[in-house]
Amino acid sequence: MEAMTDFAHSLDWSLLRAFASVMRHGSLSAAARALNLTQPTLGRQIRALEDQLGEALFDRLPSGLRATQRALGLFEHAETLDLAAAKLSAALSEDLDAPSGTVRLSSAEIFGTRVLVPILADLALEHPEIQVELSVTNAVENLLRRDADIAVRMARPDQEELIAQRIGQVEIGMYASREYLARHGTPQDIGDLRTHRLIGPDQDQTAIRVMEKRGMLVNQRTFAFRSDSRMAQEAAVRSGLGIGPIRCFEVDQDAGLVRVLEDSFSERFPIWVTAHPDMRHARRLRVVYDAVVNGFKGKFGDAGGRKATG
Repeated sequence: MEAMTDFAHSLDWSLLRAFASVMRHGSLSAAARALNLTQPTLGRQIRALEDQLGEALFDRLPSGLRATQRALGLFEHAETLDLAAAKLSAALSEDLDAPSGTVRLSSAEIFGTRVLVPILADLALEHPEIQVELSVTNAVENLLRRDADIAVRMARPDQEELIAQRIGQVEIGMYASREYLARHGTPQDIGDLRTHRLIGPDQDQTAIRVMEKRGMLVNQRTFAFRSDSRMAQEAAVRSGLGIGPIRCFEVDQDAGLVRVLEDSFSERFPIWVTAHPDMRHARRLRVVYDAVVNGFKGKFGDAGGRKATG
């Protein structure tokens, strides 16, 4: 037992942090980018940790790394330490009363580029001392782990510790360009879509579930053009490649696009703004959070908006 205690005390935290990052991101290259390290440096840290443990944590395969059972067992503990270290670092480095410093936002690409950026431009005029990092991704980032401070999502977060507020809803409809409809005709019901070129996801299953809910039997092969990028899907619709789902606020004033099947295909999703619990104490987070909430409410607010705090 004494030898095990001495071993635990001698462990280099940077090695455990490297291990947690590789487990979280699934590859050396992705983990190295997240830690701002080179891939060879991160690889040496993993090998150093394995040397200290006296056993391999990853199987080296042609396709990449595969975690061993030992690694899977250690990951939960390493991630707990990583989260605690991130909280300690944030607490030591910031002036909680000053509306200055860096705030990291996470948002899907459409909201990030078309809604958040104008909100942040107005915020910068009033608080130029706040620096903003915007992570434009369709992935749900972990706010408790400080992957971001504030996030805009189309689903309520399942982590009870987070602060979350529903601020409105966004409607999605099916659209086509006028040129496409002139060539192929306008579908009159959901069944007609079987004879049309459809635009949809590559790996993301959300759109498929929405279409199935509306009575369509679809899979990836159904779509003539596939991309998980919502902006790429919209560009494909505008280019006349086919019929596809678009958030209505983006195109309602676009005379070149026509909404089809409005009575049979309309889907609404709630918009949630979520924040790390530190938002209650750090003024710079509160300032950005309030700006994001007010900006989205002004554009998407509805009577169904409600607040939930963790």
